[in-house]
Amino acid sequence: MLAVDHKHIIDQHVKSVLHESFGPAAATMIFATASNRAGVPIMGITKDQFEALVDAIVADQRVLDAWGSTGCADRRREWRALAG
Repeated sequence: MLAVDHKHIIDQHVKSVLHESFGPAAATMIFATASNRAGVPIMGITKDQFEALVDAIVADQRVLDAWGSTGCADRRREWRALAG
């Protein structure tokens, strides 16, 4: 079984969606806030830490306002599925 590269998923899927939805500056702020709230390092991130980060991103009020609760739940499911 191949190890999941959570950093790759973050860069290619999570950050790219945030950038598309919010622009680079706001996306960076949302990601940094969520990372801080979840207490998650970016290098060597585990599946549990990845899931905590995703949960923190979709719980951010800016994200909830933009995507709604259904959109946030859909993204959460999508991103967690990528991590296995």
